[in-house]
Amino acid sequence: MENFDNNEYLLYYGLKQWASIHESNRIVHKHLDIFVQSFVPNKRKGLVTIVHGYLDHSGAFSKLIESLLSEGYGIVTFDLPGHGHSFGDRGDIEEFNDYSTALHAVQCHYKKQGLNDSKWSVIGHSTGAAIVLDYINNGVNSFNKIIMVSPLVQPYLWSFSKIGVKIIGKKVKHIKRTFRKNSSDLDYLKFVKNDPLQFSALPVNWLHSFTKWHNNLPKLPISNENLFIVQGNKDTTVDWKYNIRFLLDKYPLSKCILIDEGNHQLFNENDAIRETTFFHIKRYLAE
Repeated sequence: MENFDNNEYLLYYGLKQWASIHESNRIVHKHLDIFVQSFVPNKRKGLVTIVHGYLDHSGAFSKLIESLLSEGYGIVTFDLPGHGHSFGDRGDIEEFNDYSTALHAVQCHYKKQGLNDSKWSVIGHSTGAAIVLDYINNGVNSFNKIIMVSPLVQPYLWSFSKIGVKIIGKKVKHIKRTFRKNSSDLDYLKFVKNDPLQFSALPVNWLHSFTKWHNNLPKLPISNENLFIVQGNKDTTVDWKYNIRFLLDKYPLSKCILIDEGNHQLFNENDAIRETTFFHIKRYLAE
């Protein structure tokens, strides 16, 4: 984990112009030590909590943060345990629901700081969407709008991955990360490989933790929660066709937007795809 310098961080991730409304902190909840940050203007349309996905961190979503701030929203975000500037073994988690525990802790922290906007939405990307799913099914939903982008329910080619997990068992601790072509923006793909908050070895234990969580998903009851799902049709990180069917079956009041030619990293796609994604999100927030 890199040492944190506020000015260097904002400059590196392209958020320097928002320094006057930026605050960062660490919060400790149970065994979790979480890096949190916010961009909260006094006058705003509402708040949006952003939950990043596996292998990412909140700074990697600077384009989304920039777009929402420019639209007049305040932002709350954090690095997942084991990611970015949060403590924990890199990329690992003992129990998958520790992530939703972290989200709950973040929400409680900012409410204690005096944030009580009635319009407070959440955007979860990939594993971040799975975390939001876990959060709302624990009966602690504090969000008025729930947006899931490239949501993880089941990874791409999951049946093969499950076999691999069983074969590996507990013998292998880490596997080398392969940086996937999950965006058509070549500058972004290059940036990720050089990002000091990324990591190159993936703990196999994370797959075991995810598998335990995934195996309980069929037990989820039908819900009246209204999800807004945004999904690229070129995504080969998650099994998006299965995932959308699953979410619409469990949350029949939900709506899904398919982004043509969109890969997994919709917030870091080429300009046209990225702006289309942002357009749909901002239009839904404004409804």
